[in-house]
Amino acid sequence: MFKKFLIFIVSILFLSACATKQDTFAQVNQISKNSQCSSCESPDGFEAKIKGLLYISDVGIQCCANKRTLDTGIALKKVYLHRFYDLKEGQKVLNAKGKKLFVDVNFNAVFYTYLKQELEARGIVVLDNNDQNSPYVSKIDLEFISYGATQDAIGLHSKLVGVLQVSDINKNKKFTIRTKQDVQGFDDLKEATFYTHLLIKQMANKAASLISEL
Repeated sequence: MFKKFLIFIVSILFLSACATKQDTFAQVNQISKNSQCSSCESPDGFEAKIKGLLYISDVGIQCCANKRTLDTGIALKKVYLHRFYDLKEGQKVLNAKGKKLFVDVNFNAVFYTYLKQELEARGIVVLDNNDQNSPYVSKIDLEFISYGATQDAIGLHSKLVGVLQVSDINKNKKFTIRTKQDVQGFDDLKEATFYTHLLIKQMANKAASLISEL
């Protein structure tokens, strides 16, 4: 049992070794800038060529500006990013052609970075804290529930589920957010971290859209 566990850990450390965290964020941000924007509220999904591979997802990588949520005539919306709960280590598994590989990504930290970017892009003020205990500042929490990723002869297929909570004096709402991706032709396991970042960014896009509409 111990031997199998050791092989599981040691054989997969390279999944995150191909690039630093900053390099991965930079790649994703550059891909976003280069991608044609699409409505993150649209049910039509998204297709693009990313690193030469056909990328299919249920939400765009780059959201188009929504005039309704960028209305400068209304009071600025303020939010406080409170707590984001990561997946358990045993849930961060990529099933690659019969092998279970560990995906070394802090989902909560990555989500925080992309959500902050998306909220600010929508004209929402993101506070570092709510020390003044303002009842009108929306507190944002998220808990990752599940992650599944499989590599087969076609490519990479991943799904991510989380529960978003938005609360302030006027509301206390919970939303289950689901997102998925298919990367046709994927065969380089060293790119697993990059595509996991894209999957998390998709969830951040959906979360930001929900928050901006409340």
